[in-house]
Amino acid sequence: MKVITSSEAKKLDEATILKGISEETLMEQAAFAVADVAETFYPFSILTVVGKGNNGGDGIAAARILKNRGYNVELLIVGDPSEGSEGFKKQLEIANKYDITTYKYGEEPIDYLYYDLILDGLIGLGLKGTIKGQMKEVIEKINESSAKIISIDIPSGIDSDTGEIKGVAVKADQTVTFGALKFGHLLNPGKEYCGQIKVAPLSFDIQYLNSLNRDLIDKKICSTLLPKRPEDSHKYTFGTVLILAGSSKYPGAPILSAIGAQRSGAGLVKLITPGDSSQILSIEPSIIYRSLKKDYFEEKDISTVRPDIEKANVILMGPGMTEKAIDFVLKVIENYLDSKLILLDADAIVTLRENVKLNKNCVITPHVGEFQKIYKNLKNDIFSLEDVAKKINTNIVFKSSTTIITDGVKTFFNVEGNTSMAKGGSGDLLSGVIASFMVQGLTPLEASILGTYIVYKTARDLSIDHTSYYVTPILIANNMYKTFAEIKKL
Repeated sequence: MKVITSSEAKKLDEATILKGISEETLMEQAAFAVADVAETFYPFSILTVVGKGNNGGDGIAAARILKNRGYNVELLIVGDPSEGSEGFKKQLEIANKYDITTYKYGEEPIDYLYYDLILDGLIGLGLKGTIKGQMKEVIEKINESSAKIISIDIPSGIDSDTGEIKGVAVKADQTVTFGALKFGHLLNPGKEYCGQIKVAPLSFDIQYLNSLNRDLIDKKICSTLLPKRPEDSHKYTFGTVLILAGSSKYPGAPILSAIGAQRSGAGLVKLITPGDSSQILSIEPSIIYRSLKKDYFEEKDISTVRPDIEKANVILMGPGMTEKAIDFVLKVIENYLDSKLILLDADAIVTLRENVKLNKNCVITPHVGEFQKIYKNLKNDIFSLEDVAKKINTNIVFKSSTTIITDGVKTFFNVEGNTSMAKGGSGDLLSGVIASFMVQGLTPLEASILGTYIVYKTARDLSIDHTSYYVTPILIANNMYKTFAEIKKL
């Protein structure tokens, strides 16, 4: 499923129109899609609230279709109809011929409690600036009503490129969008206002749509990425992950990374820690473990672990480390960047302060707080995140309620996560799983796509039975096999 910007949505319209599909045809198709969804609510009385742009035109057309199907539909226009777009004016002209009762906001009172379904066609993707005046008033009245709400394209008041609420926004039960998802459907807080999202394909130019480089991660994508496991394989077929992580202060984090790597198919998993993380041997004795018996890694320790690095295919650093180990991490990167695949998590990411050189064989997996140590908060700024990936020439897994994965050219969105992941150790487990898929032959970008899906989908499914309060990283690790089985069935 493609994810597009507001400007790309406009270009998609233009590309389709250039191929001979008129704007009126697209508006009619959009309206039928909205009307079909509206009927699933079995409404008694419908109020369609529209602005004066093409989003309003979609709403008026949907109202007319529903009226023609026998529903009690009324229309409320916010703004001066004479200033409307050509699509809006055309649909209003047609609607008048169907005897739809039409009100202009502010001219007479509307009893919002009378309606059991409201269609929101106020703004859509054309939002500019903060919501105020009549538009703010009517959105507040819609939200105060007891009616079910369907938003057309995106809830009015949500910035479609950032998910931000521009003052106030419609809180929809369902959103019907067209052609592709928009950023604002996937990024909080806008994500929480969309309700259930239906994507109606319409007659859009699929060639243009497929040329765009942002996608939603789903089971179908992951089924194409799952590494093969030939019957005549052995442990060296699936590579060696070396985890250099932990400290005397945080001995548990690298344990979770090692379990993540082992439970997702790596041939050999080696864990070397400064402090004592020997508990790993009672949890998963197949993991090769040793401790350097000190508080944290130092630069000089590279000579001690050099033989292990030389034998490894992927090096994972960061979980449970402190910033005292930065010189060690920098030395490993300096010596092995060109010969090894490298994943940096947690405090190992702080090395980016030093303008360290990375490449496309690397992955960094920051959450918002970790990235704030180096860059501004990029949570809702996909464009800046992509620019950072280009600047540092590597793959980024930006962990949040919607996790964003990008190499600066291609970007993927993972919306499977939920609050069960908001616990210490979840990211450590994830880093191990991603490293495991890297060592099994996936590119770092592919490994990040599959790894985040496996971990997040498992957590989401566990939350259904156990609640998000109860789910822990180790429980996720113990149940990832279920998600693997689901993907393999495709």
